[in-house]
Amino acid sequence: MIKFFRQIRQKLLRENQFSKYLLYAIGEILLVVIGILIALQINNWNEERIAISKEKNYILSIFQDLKGDLGNIESNIENLTHQYTTGIKVLRALEHKESAVTDSATLTRLIAWDLSQVIPVERKENTWDGLKVLGTHTYIINDSLKGLLNSFYGNYDIHIERFNQLPKKVRQELRELTGTCHDANSVQTIYENGIQFYGKSSFRLRHCILTNEHVFKLVGAISVSSIVNMDLNMELKEENEAVLSYMENQFNFLQEEI
Repeated sequence: MIKFFRQIRQKLLRENQFSKYLLYAIGEILLVVIGILIALQINNWNEERIAISKEKNYILSIFQDLKGDLGNIESNIENLTHQYTTGIKVLRALEHKESAVTDSATLTRLIAWDLSQVIPVERKENTWDGLKVLGTHTYIINDSLKGLLNSFYGNYDIHIERFNQLPKKVRQELRELTGTCHDANSVQTIYENGIQFYGKSSFRLRHCILTNEHVFKLVGAISVSSIVNMDLNMELKEENEAVLSYMENQFNFLQEEI
């Protein structure tokens, strides 16, 4: 093809047809320009196709992360609800306001085990975190989605930070306090029979835990913190579900993931 065009140019020059040569040269330039524009357009189409493919993969990954977060939040709500109801039961028993007062062995187990368990509230690094660090979150074209994700994960991180301060410290303090009440007999019984026998065989353990003046205050603090954190987790759950619903409505391909 190049040889063909060269032959045309040489023929026009030999025949001194300058005007035709000029028109030919302009036409050749236009062909080159058009070829470049077509190549650029094809390149733009390819880049756009790649960007759309990347965005789809990011959206799918973020959607799955949010569903995982929702499961963790619902698990937190369940654990906190259990600790709240256990706390109320223990407080009423300690105050002798329960018509059928819980036996001291069961009460000891509830205090030294159920209430003192530290609920793990944390989240792993996810797709959205990675995109923000890498600066490639522009692939998520929808600005509304960006705002929803930043709001949800911002609130989630604040909640985790707050939760891991006082409530976690109080639970650890209760566990450490009850730990000082163990004797060889109680430890051996737990080992041989399991946690359900906690306190049954040791009068010293029950007496030590139930007569400690700090137990009542710690149980009260845990019960109240459970209520507060239940409400916060319910708010996070609603926000998470709102983001998931928005994504399902905006991206049809997510229906396959539901």
